[in-house]
Amino acid sequence: MQNTIGIYKDRKDEIEFYYSIMIEINGKSGKIKTKDNRRFFKIMKSNFLLMLYNLVESCIVNGMTEIYEGLKNDVCSYNDVISEIQSIWSKSQISRVYGQATKKSTYENKIEYIIKTITKNEPIILSKDSLNKAGGNLNAKTIIDICDSHKIRYKLETKGESLERVKLERNKLAHGVVSFSDCARELTLGDLKNIRDEIVIFLDNILLGMKTYYQGKLYKK
Repeated sequence: MQNTIGIYKDRKDEIEFYYSIMIEINGKSGKIKTKDNRRFFKIMKSNFLLMLYNLVESCIVNGMTEIYEGLKNDVCSYNDVISEIQSIWSKSQISRVYGQATKKSTYENKIEYIIKTITKNEPIILSKDSLNKAGGNLNAKTIIDICDSHKIRYKLETKGESLERVKLERNKLAHGVVSFSDCARELTLGDLKNIRDEIVIFLDNILLGMKTYYQGKLYKK
């Protein structure tokens, strides 16, 4: 999990640096001047929410990808892993061919592949495509669901409720529903700090659980 922990630290440092610039823009020091500091400050606050969501998604997706790499490197078969991983793998195989237009023969071939993989103890492989809840939809609930579905244990010091707002505002920006000037205009620097602090605590707790799971190879029986 060193790669994920490294990414987490780098993204947190970026956010800390960016927050310090917002303080200067909003202050009276006059160190930073733009054509319209008030407007630029509003845009910066909205961008801060994007950076927070980037921190969340990069850490969760990279953390799970590292776990899947560990599973692959250990050359685990279906019978080597816990029932939760068995279920995720079988569902991911079916989802690759699922659809109203799918031919019966395609399903038959996939079922044969699944049976062959299990009975011959061939290695199973998971990829980040198996994380169908990620990709613009990560809040506290979906992250907890991902962990629970893999039997990743964690101890939360916060419910992570701020993740829902960050996700919603990020999606509004991504889809052009609101402008960068309007998205976070009502949020103060104190509000943004509280949101950031809650998200960091939540991620600290989740990543500790992922690290324990990865190092202990707890995806195995």
